Amino acid sequence: MPQEHPIDIEGAESLKAQGNELYRKLEYSAAHRKYTEAIKLNPRNAVLYANRAAVLLALKKYSDAGWDSEKAVELDPTYARGWGRLATAAQALATWSRCIYASQKALDCLPKENLSPEEQKMKTQFEQVLNKARLNEKKIDANTTLTGASIDQLLSGRMPWQRAAALKAEKLVSNVPSSALIVDYAYGDFKEAMDVLAETKVMSSGPGVEMISSNPKVIRCLTNAILTDTRVFTINWPDLSDRLRRQCLIEDQYFRGWATTGGPAIVKEEAPKRLKSEGWDKLRPSLSTTVRIWILSAFFRSLLLSHHDFALEMYTNAIEVLEWGRKQWPNVSRDVRGCVFENSFIRGVKKLKLEAMHASVFRGEDKYTFQDLITFAEDIVVSAVTELPSTENFHPGHFLAYWMYPTGTASSVIGWCHLQKALRSPKGDPEKTSSFEAAAQHYLAAAKALPEDEEQHSRFLQKHLECLCFLKKPLRETLPLCQRIRGALDQALDIWSIPPYGDIIRVTLDQVKGFQDKYKQQIADGKCTLDSIGELPTLKRPPQPPPVDIRFRDA
Repeated sequence: MPQEHPIDIEGAESLKAQGNELYRKLEYSAAHRKYTEAIKLNPRNAVLYANRAAVLLALKKYSDAGWDSEKAVELDPTYARGWGRLATAAQALATWSRCIYASQKALDCLPKENLSPEEQKMKTQFEQVLNKARLNEKKIDANTTLTGASIDQLLSGRMPWQRAAALKAEKLVSNVPSSALIVDYAYGDFKEAMDVLAETKVMSSGPGVEMISSNPKVIRCLTNAILTDTRVFTINWPDLSDRLRRQCLIEDQYFRGWATTGGPAIVKEEAPKRLKSEGWDKLRPSLSTTVRIWILSAFFRSLLLSHHDFALEMYTNAIEVLEWGRKQWPNVSRDVRGCVFENSFIRGVKKLKLEAMHASVFRGEDKYTFQDLITFAEDIVVSAVTELPSTENFHPGHFLAYWMYPTGTASSVIGWCHLQKALRSPKGDPEKTSSFEAAAQHYLAAAKALPEDEEQHSRFLQKHLECLCFLKKPLRETLPLCQRIRGALDQALDIWSIPPYGDIIRVTLDQVKGFQDKYKQQIADGKCTLDSIGELPTLKRPPQPPPVDIRFRDA
């Protein structure tokens, strides 16, 4: 039996006072350390956990804040402030049923009459959180259907995975990278997961009691598909959200994961203990399931419910645990600790987080700067170029998904940041030209990382062309690029002809063809030469968010 340390109430109170003072000074990380030290001296004090939860809320670590809050109310079920912080954490994570329960418990813990001013303030706050949670819970059912392909599209044989299946053998023989290989690879996992999910049976075994029969491999297959290519997700099950929520609970319980009980802190605390007592055969699926449920929840709740903050936290949680695991067990083989701790898997998760960060900036939110995006994206690129894939059981779709596509995505985000900086720089700014040059360079790198028949490849080449036109490059440079883009667009249409991809490809094709035809004719008519400068017409794009002050930070 582990030896318990003696309780030191006086020492814990001293550390709590120091933590409180640091918290008032907004020194949250230092306050967190003090509360943690205090908990070691007196782990039975609910206030210490609630105070550390307050720090974690300030640090926006909502999963860990929820776990600390639950520990506080476990120690003292009548502690209103502990329930209130649990409700706040649940609200931030958009887990509305949990938020409703915690808010009501917080209200129940307050006196029914003769409230002090502080208690009245708490009551008002709890009621506001409760009412908002109830309102949001009602909205969920109306927004839980993924846009599905029409029957006509499915029967046409033109869906990307249908075209990929038809072209797969030809592409493998040609030994040329193709988006057909990554789509086919992703769809295999997606279809397997959907087939299993469709067979899940829910049976009643009495009033209010359900028995569920399900195969616990849905989460693994779905997360593999998400990390490979999210474009294969197209389904219109009305109850998809409920099915996924239920499956996550089943697998988390079956493999004894931590996905629904806390964040990285509890995993780091309990995983080494479980390894020591039960070994890798028990710990490996627990860790893998936890991380995969975070990834799955992030993707679907962002897609279905627009819970973007939740998605960012879940991706962050997953990356934190995965990187911690690599350092914790550096010499343990892949077969023993699991594939989730491989650099390639982590890179796939980072790609998803980068896309979420990019979307946040595009929406005009102030969570990240351009430099935040660039730094995070550069880490992905460095990771991909410094690690060679294993030749054992090599699959071209896997290589594309975990090496080339993360590189392409990261390079395009860097290019976008530099382009935005250039466009927002005032005329005459000496850095304007260098920003356009950097944007052109990174968009070209993004295109080169992807297969030529990938719909994004030609889009990134088009952005490269756009940057060259801003830089006033001559037609002898831009016209050959137009021909290259048109060739890539024709290839992409063979796989990506359906909306929305085909629509974007055709708009890009019309723009590039118009530019090329216009200036080739002017050259033929003697109105300009190859040393002349062409002007690229602006693409018709969706409305842009209002300009926001998103500055580069000094390195």
